[in-house]
Amino acid sequence: MKISSKAEFFRLWEAGVLGNRTELWRDPHAAFDSGTLEIGFREIRTGAGAGKWQKVPRAQFWATVVEWQKEGRQFIMDNGVPSEHSTMQGEICRTHRGLESFLAVGYGLAPMRLTMQAGLHRHYGYVETLVLLDHYMDPPSRDDLDDLLELYPDATVEVTCFDIGVGNIPGRCTMFWEVRNY
Repeated sequence: MKISSKAEFFRLWEAGVLGNRTELWRDPHAAFDSGTLEIGFREIRTGAGAGKWQKVPRAQFWATVVEWQKEGRQFIMDNGVPSEHSTMQGEICRTHRGLESFLAVGYGLAPMRLTMQAGLHRHYGYVETLVLLDHYMDPPSRDDLDDLLELYPDATVEVTCFDIGVGNIPGRCTMFWEVRNY
């Protein structure tokens, strides 16, 4: 199977079939009523390439909603993650050499877009990737990663691992940000 577009990915991600993720809201009132102290805004684009992402404190929430709507952005909101608890993040895929990755490793990593821009990610081959996954990824999330790569064998999977539980699935310490073939 393949996920051939960003729109298809968002549909599957929102349905909760691509592993652990943040809580998601399309309705600004539902996002605000959740009581979340910082809310992430993620632009939904139909083509490949990163849409705008922004995390704002609750006090700036409604101004951000108005701004994004005025700009004509289609977006989804989430409850964000505690970046200060991140331990490893990046992309993992299966190649003819086995699992390979492009990862940043360390505690308290900034959001992935920023760590990539800062050049903190590096390529890891099969053995190194296995060692890093075994060290930083909780066993249930590792099972989820293996399942995703079995279902989407040619996909790249974006993840962030944490030293605490995160996301909408209790007991998971890894967020799955994207599964893509595009």
